[in-house]
Amino acid sequence: MITRLWALIRKEALAIKNDKKSLFVVIVPPLIQVLIFSFAATLEVKNIDLAVFDHDGSQASQALIQDFKGSSYIKNLVQIKSEHDVAELLNTQKVLAVLVIPQSFSKQIQNEKATVQLLLDGRRSNTAQIAEGYISSIVQTFFLAQSHVTLNVTINTRFLYNPNISNFWWIVPNLFGSITMVVAMLLTSLSIARERELGTFDQILVSPLRPFEILLGKLIPALVISIFESTLILLSAIYFFGVPLMGSLAILYASVVVFLFSISGVGLFISAICNTQQQAILGAFVFLLPSLLLSGFATPVENMPLWLQPLTEFIPLKYYLILIKGVFLKNITWSVAWPLIAPMFGLGIISMSVAMVFFRRKSR
Repeated sequence: MITRLWALIRKEALAIKNDKKSLFVVIVPPLIQVLIFSFAATLEVKNIDLAVFDHDGSQASQALIQDFKGSSYIKNLVQIKSEHDVAELLNTQKVLAVLVIPQSFSKQIQNEKATVQLLLDGRRSNTAQIAEGYISSIVQTFFLAQSHVTLNVTINTRFLYNPNISNFWWIVPNLFGSITMVVAMLLTSLSIARERELGTFDQILVSPLRPFEILLGKLIPALVISIFESTLILLSAIYFFGVPLMGSLAILYASVVVFLFSISGVGLFISAICNTQQQAILGAFVFLLPSLLLSGFATPVENMPLWLQPLTEFIPLKYYLILIKGVFLKNITWSVAWPLIAPMFGLGIISMSVAMVFFRRKSR
């Protein structure tokens, strides 16, 4: 028994050693992922972007603003002058929260009864709730320092786009993007590798089809199946989980098609360089795991280190999640959607072009 087991161990070790691609996939990507994920996968909320709408303009309100500027949790503090700025900053996700200081703020402090309003982006429900605790603590500490007595402080909090802070309203749109990404990636990454493994790839090459037509033939079925999968998830989100669809179906499906196109391009590239389905699966998960963590699926992108955030610009899922939550939870327009659709389409063109180059090389 021991002899047979030792022979199998030697055989597997030699197989891994001789397969340079598998050896690379097994050793290098996990090391890179450990480095990236250690910084990206953090549940701590910091680097909060906060806007302050100061109606009072008094010395007391300015002192409160200075306390926020000195907080280690506040990354950027923007002082705004109109209600239009409040809607603009929250709609475009440039800030997570807006603190509204009333006109009678200084008088309220003197009367030992103060009220401020806090508006938070409910699309990021978990982050917003934690940020609410930080901001409320700063306000409470400020009032105590001002009066040296316990004040009757009221903070009127509203969560925009998700008033009940339902976790389904946040997680289901995220899953809408991530699950369709996994489906499209696996379908396309296995397509060419499966042909090579079954020995039918050479038959396709001797057919009259050009390389571009072969890739297109692999792409279209995967897109159709993935769009069908997206429709099922959409129906489940609306009728089972009760997530409202506030936006346009046209924008939704346009984003679905472009996103799946960008992901399928990566999948075809992986399939083009792999000889077996096992290699293709490993390559797919090497792409999928960083995409999930760097997209803002679980943790906000703004919480990641500044040196890591530029890498997220090359993740199609990042743009897709922002767009999907915008379609579901508020009625975004095409003017808001296009800046998110365009990067996904550009990444799709790049990935398809790279897939075409490697497919031609492997076909010779």
